Amino acid sequence: MLTELRPGVFARRDPEGAAAPVIFDIPRSGAEYPRDFRSIAALTDLQRSISMYVEECYADVTRAGATWLYACFPNAYIDPNRHALDIDPAALDGEWPEALKPSPKTSAGIGLIPMVCAGTRPLYDGKLSIADVRNRLDNYYLPYHGELARLLQAARQKSGVAYHLSCHSMPAVAASGPDAGQRRSDFDLGDRNGTTCAPELVEVVEKTLAGFGYKVTRNAHFIGAECVRQHGNPAGGIHSLQIEMNRGLYMDEAARTRRPELGQVRDHLTAVATAVAALAGRA
Repeated sequence: MLTELRPGVFARRDPEGAAAPVIFDIPRSGAEYPRDFRSIAALTDLQRSISMYVEECYADVTRAGATWLYACFPNAYIDPNRHALDIDPAALDGEWPEALKPSPKTSAGIGLIPMVCAGTRPLYDGKLSIADVRNRLDNYYLPYHGELARLLQAARQKSGVAYHLSCHSMPAVAASGPDAGQRRSDFDLGDRNGTTCAPELVEVVEKTLAGFGYKVTRNAHFIGAECVRQHGNPAGGIHSLQIEMNRGLYMDEAARTRRPELGQVRDHLTAVATAVAALAGRA
C-alpha cells in the first residue's frame, strides 16, 4: 500500500507480509514540481534530468518484504544524490552561512541545486536566493534523507543488519567521458569501490541479475554517490549499494515512453529483492 507521508516530498510502500531489513530508495525519479519552482527551461528539457519509471520498475519489491521509498520532487529542483554543501557559491544571491564544498559535478552545473538540464540548457536566468535554497534543503532534501536514515536504523536495530539499495537509471549510451558513444552495461553496481557495503551484497545482486542474462558491471560507470555515501556504514551493520539500470532495458529514451519489457524488468528486480531478503535472513 502506498503511503504518502509528506505529500510532494516522499512516499513509502511498506512490506507485504513479514518485513525484511531491506530498503529500496528511489531518489531521482520524482516529477511533482513544487509550486515555488521557477525555471526558464522547457518541460521537455527538465524531464530529461529525471530517471523516469524507475519507481515502477521497483514497485513490487514490497512482495519480498522490502520497503520502497520514493522522492516525489524532481532532482532538477534539488538532487538527493548530492552532498548538502555541494553548491556553487556563484549561483547564490548572498553568502551561505557555512563553507560550501562544490564538487566537479557542481562545476558541470549538476550539483545539489542543478543549474543546467538536458546537458547544457540553463535552468534559471539569475541567481538563487539563500532563502530559496534553504527551503529546498529543509523541506525536501533533509526530510527525504531523514526518513531513509530512520528506516535503515530501525531495520538494523530490529534485525542486526540493514541492506539499502539506491535505485537509479543511466542513459543507454554515454554522451561524454571515457566511454562516450559506447553502450553501457545493463546494470552497474556501485559500492564506492568496496566502502559502502559488504561484498556479499554486491555478489548476491550481481548473481541474480546475471542469472537473467544481463550484463552486470561493478563501479564501471558510476561508483555510487551521496545516498550510499551518506547512509552506508558496513561496520555499523548498514550496507548500501547503488544500482544503475540501463534505460534501454525498459523505456524508449527518445520518446520518453515505457517499453513492453518494463514488466519483465520489474519481475527480475523483485527477484533481486527476494535474494537480498534471503541474504538478510542468513546474516
